[in-house]
Amino acid sequence: MQQLIEQATEFLKGKIRNTPVEFSPELSKLLGQPIYLKLECLQTTGSFKLRGAFFYLSTLKPQEKTIGIATCSAGNHGLGVAYAAKQLHIPCTVFVPKSVDGAKYDKLLALGANVQKSEFIGYDDTLQWATNEAAKMQIPMISAFNDEKIMAGNGGTLAVEVLSQVPEATHFVLPMGGGGLSAGFAWHVKSKNFPSQMIVCQLADSPAFKLSLETGLPVTYMPPIDTFAGGIEGGLGPKCFDVLKTRVDQIALVKEKELRSALCWLLEHHQYLIEPSAAVALAGCLFGHVNLNGPTVIVLSGHNVSYSTLKQVLGS
Repeated sequence: MQQLIEQATEFLKGKIRNTPVEFSPELSKLLGQPIYLKLECLQTTGSFKLRGAFFYLSTLKPQEKTIGIATCSAGNHGLGVAYAAKQLHIPCTVFVPKSVDGAKYDKLLALGANVQKSEFIGYDDTLQWATNEAAKMQIPMISAFNDEKIMAGNGGTLAVEVLSQVPEATHFVLPMGGGGLSAGFAWHVKSKNFPSQMIVCQLADSPAFKLSLETGLPVTYMPPIDTFAGGIEGGLGPKCFDVLKTRVDQIALVKEKELRSALCWLLEHHQYLIEPSAAVALAGCLFGHVNLNGPTVIVLSGHNVSYSTLKQVLGS
């Protein structure tokens, strides 16, 4: 994995944004530790997912690029694939749940992707359908998280960036869905052999990683739930679980109302708009679900949220 992280870091130089880190006086005072916000929500395409998608597509052979690719996404991974595919002139199809946020859906169309919407609200059910559809179309599928190149690009390169920006950081708080971001990040951070705490935050109603640790096996399917945070609901990638099971120090389970409050808190105190899926990491800290004892980086992973969704969140 480390070699892939190094390859991805080198490839992405000059192709994506080196997103800023911002010190938060308000959070630092509230939590009693130096708190920094990694503003990956300012990344091109609006989320970290561009990192893994761009790197993955760059490794395709010429014949594979001609055939094209497909993927299943709650939105942000699809945007990363669509953006990279456009840059590399590769045809792409993106399968999305019918509950996909309107802002993400519109952006996918604008990037020229062939967007196929399922009849399911949940990611896992949509993935099963998408896999069958891609097989019928004879197009290879790229996983949104369960792949070493995706992990290395998404989490690995982000960790490289964070450690260069805040070398004194000892605690890292990340959102977690399928596990691609946190697995790549944890791999790199833990390989540096310095005291560090990896903290992942999940929806309390879709705690695939927690359940996986309890059973010792990756829980790859979770029933769909009613949530604004579609990017982090669903099952865990088996390859991600193999990495994470020995590299995560804390798990925070966040309620829906807490991540909504966290989104509003950030708007009020920092004037940054993030999507509900990204707010879960901040919520884990604001509502006392994590233990912090040192300089901490909270990853704000994306900002792709429609006006209609935002109105519902702010009005709740």
